[in-house]
Amino acid sequence: MKEKSLHPEYDIYIDIAKEDIHLLIYLVEAEAHIMNVRKKQENGYFKIIVPAGLVAEAVTLLNSLKNSDIKVEVVSIEPHNGII
Repeated sequence: MKEKSLHPEYDIYIDIAKEDIHLLIYLVEAEAHIMNVRKKQENGYFKIIVPAGLVAEAVTLLNSLKNSDIKVEVVSIEPHNGII
């Protein structure tokens, strides 16, 4: 049984080069219902919204990209703030 999370969704902020964003979107859209890719935020990081039960899987997927041509770094994981 999965643990119940305090928040239904989390925001994962990543640092990624602008030219790599389209490749990231292709990759995460292939993994249906794991992540909702948003846009660059005021803080300069790229925001991804993830259901609470899939945060670990999403981070694993993002970290696996470090071995590819896409350079991505998870900067922070925070409860979703309701802003898309």
